[in-house]
Amino acid sequence: MTAKEYLNRVRRQNYILKQTEKEMNEVRADILTLRASSLSEHVSGSKNSDTADKYIRLEKYMEKVNAEWDKLIDMRNAAKALIHAMPDPAQQAVLYARYINGQRWEDIAVDMHYSWKGIFKLHGQALRVFDQLHGDKLS
Repeated sequence: MTAKEYLNRVRRQNYILKQTEKEMNEVRADILTLRASSLSEHVSGSKNSDTADKYIRLEKYMEKVNAEWDKLIDMRNAAKALIHAMPDPAQQAVLYARYINGQRWEDIAVDMHYSWKGIFKLHGQALRVFDQLHGDKLS
């Protein structure tokens, strides 16, 4: 696995987490809507069952979100350790900003006071150094 593939796994895990959180929030909103409607009218037995099923689904989503958070934290910590072992602080900063913080290229270039072309050059150099230092450890 290349440095870019390894570091992109961290970015993708963040997207997976955000999507799972979004799904969980939709279930939570459904439950609140269901509860609000049940308060304004008498609820039959099937409605109570629907509410209970929704709570069970919400619990499952909460467990899934917690598991995704744990996975993301572990992946970030491993990637951070490898990035911090690099000798050049600018190379560390570009990899950290892009893959740990998930920043856009435009924002990274502005924050680091680089041109658009310069930030990509620095990024390429950083990936090569990362591969040289850690290529045998990436899986």
